Amino acid sequence: MSTLKSSDNKVDIENHHRPVSFDNSSLDDGDFNRDEWLRTQGEKNPFYVHDLTWTPAEEKEIVRTFDFRVLTWIALMFLFMQLDRGNMGNALTDNFMEDLNISLNTVNLGSTIFTLTFCLFEIPSNIIIVRAGPQRWIPFLMVLWGAATASQFFLKDRVTFLICRALVGMFEAGYIPGIALYLTSYYKRSEMAVRLSIFWSTLAVANSIAGVLAYGILHMRGVAGKAGWRWLFLFEGLATVIVGLLSFLMLPGGPTATKGFFRHNGYLTLRQEQIAMTRLIRDDPTKADTRKKSVSKKHFFKALLSPKIWPNILIGFFGLLPFSPLTILSPLIIKNLNLGVPALVSNLLVIPGYVISLSVMTFVSWSSDRHNERAFHGALASTYYAICILALATLPADANKFMLYFALIFAMGGQTCWHPVNAAWIAGNTAPVGKRSIALAMYIISVNACDMVSVNLFRDEDAPRFYTGFYILFGALLFTIVLFIFQRYHLMYINRKRDEKTRNWTEQEWQHYNETTKDEGDDHLSFRYSY
Repeated sequence: MSTLKSSDNKVDIENHHRPVSFDNSSLDDGDFNRDEWLRTQGEKNPFYVHDLTWTPAEEKEIVRTFDFRVLTWIALMFLFMQLDRGNMGNALTDNFMEDLNISLNTVNLGSTIFTLTFCLFEIPSNIIIVRAGPQRWIPFLMVLWGAATASQFFLKDRVTFLICRALVGMFEAGYIPGIALYLTSYYKRSEMAVRLSIFWSTLAVANSIAGVLAYGILHMRGVAGKAGWRWLFLFEGLATVIVGLLSFLMLPGGPTATKGFFRHNGYLTLRQEQIAMTRLIRDDPTKADTRKKSVSKKHFFKALLSPKIWPNILIGFFGLLPFSPLTILSPLIIKNLNLGVPALVSNLLVIPGYVISLSVMTFVSWSSDRHNERAFHGALASTYYAICILALATLPADANKFMLYFALIFAMGGQTCWHPVNAAWIAGNTAPVGKRSIALAMYIISVNACDMVSVNLFRDEDAPRFYTGFYILFGALLFTIVLFIFQRYHLMYINRKRDEKTRNWTEQEWQHYNETTKDEGDDHLSFRYSY
């Protein structure tokens, strides 16, 4: 394919020949020869042009197009997912337990079953998504979990409640890591944390909207003789089904597959498609092969057994232990504070917490991408979170109720503040796509598996302040900070050892290595991990 011309203000090709290393790897361009490996990988993609140049303005325009056309719709999909996941906390304020004659411990069991089925089907779903394509599989899942959510309108007792929670968990499995994997086909590694923060920012938006929607819908108690919480599940579930059906039409198959209904017959020109793929391949040569194929056993076990991935997995487990208790129980905790407002208003009083969460997460992710740094951003964000949780654990029982309320709100503000950074860290440090899909699934499993532990830390007998639970959560966050620091120096050590091994290699030695090695993706000796 011929080289395309561009203006004088062009991207430096030489700088793009070190795609697999962040600036903080402290390596010189001459340390090893990536050009041949890049050219070999690029030949797998018809849109890759090895000597292509473009202006920064052209690249920004393409990224903005992806942000507007792809990311905004994905964020909308996630918003509805979060409405479906978070409406249980709102339902609890409308005599949900009394209507079904169940206890808080049964609600916790339902959360555990939801998480268990979610985790069990996570990896199988991500294996399917690589084969079927995320633009098909993700909307299909969305229609199914929307239908399962709506079916909770017909709950009768403890058994039907637990069955519905299992179904919702099973159908939602695979969505989040699938979306993260999908976004890597549009964005470079240094762009992922901000995009994932935008994606997860809809979590705060959804939780805020959920409070407003719940306040209105729960007042429908008595309509057709049904409880308000039944209408809440029905309306939000059916809305999710509609968005899922539209998503079949809205999601393209990738940056060079942008034609279809509602897509204006392709929103990228041929040159833009070439720039879009070439910049991705220069950033990570393993993205050159976009063919749909099954996840191999080799990639599955390499991800499952990789010591380079597991510290990030443990960060997800311990660092997000406080998330579910605060999300599910915060309206109930506020209700029990007796702030002098009607019970249903407690759904509105959690909104400031989600606004703070959105602000902190966006700033942390933006700063992480801007400085190409992951570990210290995660550690500092976790420190803020830990201090807020400690305040909830140590404030005395007779503390001013408004002081307790503000402590809870600021704790909610730290819920997911480093989550996009860690997900982007995993996505950027794991290749090829099969291994990356399993690693992201493992991460989301860890994030959700912690729910099975965390929701059961808050028991009936420990209400209303849940001191024991908050102290355990504080300890988990301290361990998270240690894991962030450990992973930074762990990856620095691996980079240094690879640098020492290849520093004096000649071009002929690199060529021999590339022709004979079985190393691929992040196991290739030219790959440098970000930290």
